[in-house]
Amino acid sequence: MRWIRVAILLIVPPLCLVRAGADEPFRRLSEWRPIFQGVELIDLAASHPRLMRGHAVQIDLSTPGLGFLATPDNGDRPGHTDGLKTSTFLARFKCQLAINAAPFSPIHSEEGKPQEIEGLTISQGRVVSPPKGNYPALVLTKDNRARITRPPVQTEGVYNAVSGFGIVLEKGRVSDGGSDVHPRTAAGISRDGKRLFLLVIDGRQPSYSLGATTAEVGHWLLALGAWDGINLDGGGTSTLVIEQPEGFTIVNRPIHAGKPGTERVAGSHLGIYAPPQTTK
Repeated sequence: MRWIRVAILLIVPPLCLVRAGADEPFRRLSEWRPIFQGVELIDLAASHPRLMRGHAVQIDLSTPGLGFLATPDNGDRPGHTDGLKTSTFLARFKCQLAINAAPFSPIHSEEGKPQEIEGLTISQGRVVSPPKGNYPALVLTKDNRARITRPPVQTEGVYNAVSGFGIVLEKGRVSDGGSDVHPRTAAGISRDGKRLFLLVIDGRQPSYSLGATTAEVGHWLLALGAWDGINLDGGGTSTLVIEQPEGFTIVNRPIHAGKPGTERVAGSHLGIYAPPQTTK
């Protein structure tokens, strides 16, 4: 396993970008770098209002051969799914990219144990976890049309779906949130519905990244180009993994059990299938 080491690429903090009230500050982001066909990665950082580092993926939903996979069910076993690290999920299902997704319980230190998912999960047309409580969801059709929706979630035509804790960005407006600062995983959709953004912000590491509030997550998504956004499961579960020619790379620095660089076993993931880059 190898780690991606990056420089600070976002010079102006996300909150300042939004307060500027214009698109101009957003152009101060570094260029996106292609990693698969239709998939680009960027690394982000800020020093105000606290030290934060993050990574975002931009996905062109019209890319031929692009596909998604939410964690499948575990059959007749208890719970909804069997827990896996995000890297294990990526390798087992041969995805090119994977993030943690819906909230779940309980937390296990070992993979393969049953876990309950909070809120809706649909995996390639099969309901894994039914709608529950007030959890919004990121839903995708078989032809990769995406939307973020509040409950009650309409599931007709939905091929993959994962739930989240709350809406952080709605029709270009950042939602108010609490003052809690944590590692975060989030997803956003562009106004024209053509791009899906996946965002991970590290936290709980004073010399590296302290984490973000949910409102700050909304600001980061807006600055990236999203129009709607959802806060997925976070904390020690926040992980972004990318396939490599030999194995995988954990792009961010997860922090399970207070140990930087340690993945948490999670009950819910979202995987992306993408064609390799073409060589010229």
